[in-house]
Amino acid sequence: MPRHSPVRRTSLVTAVAVTGATLALALALALALATTLPAGLARPPAGERPPPVRTASTGAVTAGDRLLHDAEQRLLRDCMRRHGFTYEVFPLDEDSGATAFVYVLDDADRARRHGYGSELRRERDARAANDPNRAYFAALPADRKAAALAAANGTSPTGLTVTLPGGGSVRRSDRGCVAESQRGLYGDLGAWFRASTRVDALVQIRRGRVVTDPGYRGRLGAWRECMRRAGHAFAAPADARAAALSPVRPLGKDREVALALTEVRCGGESGLTRTARDLDAHHGRLLADEYRADIETRERLRSAALTRAHRVVGADERA
Repeated sequence: MPRHSPVRRTSLVTAVAVTGATLALALALALALATTLPAGLARPPAGERPPPVRTASTGAVTAGDRLLHDAEQRLLRDCMRRHGFTYEVFPLDEDSGATAFVYVLDDADRARRHGYGSELRRERDARAANDPNRAYFAALPADRKAAALAAANGTSPTGLTVTLPGGGSVRRSDRGCVAESQRGLYGDLGAWFRASTRVDALVQIRRGRVVTDPGYRGRLGAWRECMRRAGHAFAAPADARAAALSPVRPLGKDREVALALTEVRCGGESGLTRTARDLDAHHGRLLADEYRADIETRERLRSAALTRAHRVVGADERA
């Protein structure tokens, strides 16, 4: 998903919304989207920040996610080849979930293995750095880079526009290989872009509602006190995670794991973990009811796309 500015109403250029796109492609497609966000989506006060959202997926990677990614990559590769450019199919980054952070750490086994996921983040960054598409694009002369961008996105980020839940809008190109590959999978590109963008936006809205809910905030005091007794002065779990993943002052694996395990324990003892889980389900149900039409459209188009994706991947494997 695009990364939306949480600060204030502004216009910016950001990365294209391509399922499972590599970092190199995201860099190459930097002109694909223009986003305008309202002040109503501003960052909450310190201690009430919603957890970050994964850009490639809003949850655990499924077999369907992998299939759609693989098919889209193949369609994108073939289209770019027709325009005279090389693009190598790149596997979906199947983040194990160890770096996921939803309200408060709650899995002791995962925390014991990975802490807050700094090691997994470094591994992910290394994979991105070794992406052959990134090296290919970087080596192109300036005129070929411009042509590659046009081939991928069309000549401007216009053609498709969607109004986001809560206000603001996102627009992107309906031309180029990115649009062609998604149109080939989902059929109605405009309907897919509108429905999937709106549904994906609900994840951050839901998480924002949870961390500003009086029930969640009411449990933070007990969580803070538990962490304080263990020698950690954090206002909220988001602050503990930021400290653990700081690139400036890395904790080291043992300290990171110890902090993560303390957070898991304090989440349970304070009741914050259970409250967050209940509130997440509650606000999720409310948003699902409110945006049922978008959710149903997205699922209908995605279901049809899975059938097409099977054909695309199967034909490529037989070739």
